[in-house]
Amino acid sequence: MANSEYRDEASTDIGRGPDFVFVSIGLFIILMAIGAVAFFGGFYVMDEWDSKDWPETEVLAIGQDYTADEGTQIFFYNYSVDGAEYNSTFSCDFNVHGESEQTQGGSGGVDPWQTQCLQDSEYYLDLESVAYNPDDPSEIDVYPGFTYRMIFEVYGPKLAPSVFILVGIVIALRGVFGPSFGPWAFVAGKIIGINGEITDLSSDESKE
Repeated sequence: MANSEYRDEASTDIGRGPDFVFVSIGLFIILMAIGAVAFFGGFYVMDEWDSKDWPETEVLAIGQDYTADEGTQIFFYNYSVDGAEYNSTFSCDFNVHGESEQTQGGSGGVDPWQTQCLQDSEYYLDLESVAYNPDDPSEIDVYPGFTYRMIFEVYGPKLAPSVFILVGIVIALRGVFGPSFGPWAFVAGKIIGINGEITDLSSDESKE
């Protein structure tokens, strides 16, 4: 009789469909993570991939805004493409309280929504050419391409919230497939094992 009741409860759990609490929580985490990445500018990382094929043009003149906020550097570039002159700006930020206070770029973390300076101001002022978007020559890139430093120093903090997208997916799929869903079951098993070890240690200490 007991086995029959257990089978009835199990079949009810299987047939009742997704657990919408877990699905809702998972979707909420995914949306929040995507919003954070967008707010920090992480999706602009694809522009770096595109810029690896951008042509370069000679810089005619360079200026700097010395009235910018502390920790921010703004540069102005004048250049020519197919006989037409363009004026574009590039700005980046450095940590005024870190090592980069001395070099004005290249070290010291900044807030994720800011763009880390990878070089000091002299680098940007001495540029002889800039890469430009052939579809929109007013858009430039002072260090084009998908470089190691761009990924880890500039876009690493901006893309960090994307980890929670995976977390949200796991939680949402746990709601769809139940507690036996692979990644969820693995993590839950590890947590249960750790709790068991802690309980055993506590029991041994109490006996002593």
